[in-house]
Amino acid sequence: MKLSKSLFVISTILILTFSSLHAGKYYVLCEGNFGQANASLWSIDESLQNIEGPLIWNASTNPLGDVGQSLTLFENSMYIILNGSHGVRIIDLESGETHSGDIEIPDSSPRYMAVHPESGLGYISSWGLGGLLVVDMESNTVIDTFLLGALPEQILILEDEMFVSIPLRSDWSASNKVLRIDLSGNSPEVTHTYDVIEGPGALALIGDQLYVTSVYYNDAWEYFSGTSRINVTDHTVVSMDHGSYTNYTADISIINGAAYRSFGNSVVPLNEDLSLNSDEAIGNISGIHSHFVGNNHILIGSSDYVAPDLITSLSLDGQEMASFDVGALPIQIVYYAPDIVATDEMAKVPETFSLGNNYPNPFNPSTTIPIRLENSGRVSLRIYDISGGIVASLIDDHFTAGDYISNWDGTNSQGKAVSSGVYHAILHSNSQSSSIKLNLIK
Repeated sequence: MKLSKSLFVISTILILTFSSLHAGKYYVLCEGNFGQANASLWSIDESLQNIEGPLIWNASTNPLGDVGQSLTLFENSMYIILNGSHGVRIIDLESGETHSGDIEIPDSSPRYMAVHPESGLGYISSWGLGGLLVVDMESNTVIDTFLLGALPEQILILEDEMFVSIPLRSDWSASNKVLRIDLSGNSPEVTHTYDVIEGPGALALIGDQLYVTSVYYNDAWEYFSGTSRINVTDHTVVSMDHGSYTNYTADISIINGAAYRSFGNSVVPLNEDLSLNSDEAIGNISGIHSHFVGNNHILIGSSDYVAPDLITSLSLDGQEMASFDVGALPIQIVYYAPDIVATDEMAKVPETFSLGNNYPNPFNPSTTIPIRLENSGRVSLRIYDISGGIVASLIDDHFTAGDYISNWDGTNSQGKAVSSGVYHAILHSNSQSSSIKLNLIK
């Protein structure tokens, strides 16, 4: 919805009056060495100046667990998937990195997790069960299993559709499938199966183009990698095998609307035909184990399989900014800010610029506001009363394209609770604007 002229003028006049965006943190999960229960969690402040860790747990007296596999953010909690320990650790980030509970899933070999906000259900890929565990996110309990007869890997959820990469069949032989699953009904339903390069893993969506990286090996345990691109509208698939591969994983990210993947010692953009654009490669870091793109920085985790390993921060043009020692095998990095939580850790770029409908609405005391950004740029999100007066500023910062959520707790810029009534949330970025109505009831 476009802003009325009067509201646009008010927002322009008041745009610099207040900024309450809380500083965020980057969180680094280190896988640790198999069977040694030395997985670890670390945090790096938003300024990329200071690191803390291991957080909460230490390997000698209170271990996090065996084989830290992945991190998922949902609302103000972080879910740590522990493959070797067959469980999920839940961290309350709003109260300051507090261990708030666990999801015990014995013998499940969990891999990755994604959340479907509309239903309040989470999905965990499980090699032990050959399917997806279904989690009630309110109670943090497993309520069902969606069997696939194969070993699922990474998961991407966008609105009512879920994409799942399948690198292995149930007998552990190589698979080359990506499943498309409809979540709108009473139970998940596979609607399409796509053939890609063997060993599919990481997923990233740009418009209607789903990028998939693959890592596979031959009988001599020589590793190879490739990239596939699925047109989710007409279901065509294009693939490119990149040949011999030296990295253990193959992450994929979106930078300024283009797909970049790990390859060799760099993060490399893909050409239209999916070949590697080596001339525009970013970084030269040996032993890349993972990478993450956010807040105009690239964070690269590198490893020689023995702690300490390294996190290196680069600008988007490849300039090295900082480096930090962490635990063994940094496997995943996410970014969290109290007022802004990414709805899915997988990379995706939306096709539109908009505010989604807040939920709940009416609300008391707080509500969640979905945000969709089609382009990178300066973003502001502010709350106004019905007379056009500014109530609070939730966001005023630069963001990359993607889906986010912001929370408003019904307080003004001084932290005082506001009265019941109708309020307007106004999003502005790159000369575009969108607004929704919020109904606060006490």
